[in-house]
Amino acid sequence: MDRLNDLRKNIKKIDCEILDLIKKRIELSKEIGRLKKKAGIPLRDWSVEKDVIGNAINHAGRRGLDVNFTRMLITRIIEHSRFQQERLHYSAYGGKKEDILIIGGLGAMGKWFAYFFQNQGHRVAIQDIKPEGIKGFKYYRDIKSSLDKKSIVIITTPLQTVPEIIFNLTELNYRGIIADIASVKSHMIKAIKEAIKNKMKITSIHPMFGPACHTLNDKVICICDCGCPEANEKISGFFKDTAVSLINLSFEEHDRIISYILGLSHLINILFIKNLMDSGYSFKELTKVASTTFSAQMETAKSVINENPELYFEIQSLNPYSCRLYHHLRESLDHLIDLIQGGARDDFIKLFQKGAQYLDEDEY
Repeated sequence: MDRLNDLRKNIKKIDCEILDLIKKRIELSKEIGRLKKKAGIPLRDWSVEKDVIGNAINHAGRRGLDVNFTRMLITRIIEHSRFQQERLHYSAYGGKKEDILIIGGLGAMGKWFAYFFQNQGHRVAIQDIKPEGIKGFKYYRDIKSSLDKKSIVIITTPLQTVPEIIFNLTELNYRGIIADIASVKSHMIKAIKEAIKNKMKITSIHPMFGPACHTLNDKVICICDCGCPEANEKISGFFKDTAVSLINLSFEEHDRIISYILGLSHLINILFIKNLMDSGYSFKELTKVASTTFSAQMETAKSVINENPELYFEIQSLNPYSCRLYHHLRESLDHLIDLIQGGARDDFIKLFQKGAQYLDEDEY
């Protein structure tokens, strides 16, 4: 027992030494973040991270440590270092403070944007049809009265209602800058064209994250140009000094790529859950013998099935590229079934090899 206690004491001592070294590393990364920001270098450099991870894996190999464990550990440390760099150096706003109205501000993403702009120092108000607002924000139920002295309007309502709101703002001759955050864009084109015809200042964005987002590191916001450089520049400016990546897309390209990024990923996870429900097994019975792959897929499927079903239906139904996606999905499923039932082992293996090559092409 004395030997066991001594070993445990040594482990505690080593744990403290490890944590001290991690603290030292984080302090160094904070200074690196300050210098990167000063030099105008983006927060994330994939090539540098790849080199750091590769160096750690090589060192682990020489020390006889497990490579997968090392990759996981060093990746988590890098992620935390980036979070600290973002918090200290990549989350500021240096422009003019604005009077911003969030239409639909009591929804989950509406609240996210309300707090985001408030934290940047802007004066933020909320308009919503719900009976009560939230503490810390001026609240309106009527759009017309809420527009007075507002320089920016952000539309965060359900997808189906966005065109109507844009038409409404056009009829009210609102002269500030307008932006929506809709996940699908094609159904808004008529309303946006009418707004442009009336010389409205409008742009369209799509935050590729949900309301649980606490850091913009590694996050993307799509900017869809509606023909107003002033609106594009103003809305982009709110994120210029954050860690978010801004991606410019046309309306057509946005909906086409989103049919895969959101449409396909959502659909596959919904199908996964539906097939489990139709299997005749209870979820408890399945989890008793769950494999690593099943458990990982289940976590992703849970995050989808617990989301807003109306929003997820609109992402499928309003995207004009969904039908094309469904056609390709059926073809792919039929092709896989034919390979397996036809005993085409070599072709099945080639599919894996091509898939691995596809995934490796743009890694880092």
